[in-house]
Amino acid sequence: MNEPDAGFRDPTVLTKWTRGLLYTSLAVSLVSAYIGSVFVTSGVEYEGSFTALLAAGFLWGTFVNLVALVTGILVLMWIYRANYNARQLGAADMEFTPGWAVGWYFVPIAWFWKPYQAMREIWKASTDPSNWRERSGSPLLGWWWALWLVPLWVLGSVSYTVTRDMEEGRAERIDALYGIAIDALDVALALVLLVIIRRIHQMQTGHWSRQRTEAAEARQPVE
Repeated sequence: MNEPDAGFRDPTVLTKWTRGLLYTSLAVSLVSAYIGSVFVTSGVEYEGSFTALLAAGFLWGTFVNLVALVTGILVLMWIYRANYNARQLGAADMEFTPGWAVGWYFVPIAWFWKPYQAMREIWKASTDPSNWRERSGSPLLGWWWALWLVPLWVLGSVSYTVTRDMEEGRAERIDALYGIAIDALDVALALVLLVIIRRIHQMQTGHWSRQRTEAAEARQPVE
């Protein structure tokens, strides 16, 4: 999975697309939270066409899943590129290859900590490629990983445990509250990840610009 040495790849376009989809997913989460809050606070039975309600729910669910899928793919592509570029900037002996910085998200059990370690390594290598082992990560990374794990692995189990013996109407209301909590955490997750991506992008392109300037100056003949 080692990437051949092909030079730094400008991540600007990929970063813009990734951030754009994250903003879209953030907006989707806000709308979903609003819909859930209306259901919880009103408690009014739907009196319209049940078929229309099912169709609207299906279309909205399809759109939400499509946004989540495309956003996830772009984030993974961005992580791959960020790891690769850190190496091209001079970060030697990194533990995680570009492929495994992405691959660990799909390995059971290891997906609880390996992706975080890979992102932390990218952050450190982007901060100071030539001396990255001496650098520290950012508290943002801890928040990002917690906001990823809690909705995915904790709240779902809590919701199931609480509602499994409840009457249907009350269980639906609890599920709606659970959905609102998930949407709120997804908004926070998107915001934190947006900051992380922006900061790593700035650090890497800054190093790249300086290295190109230094290389150009070194090629100039001495008078």
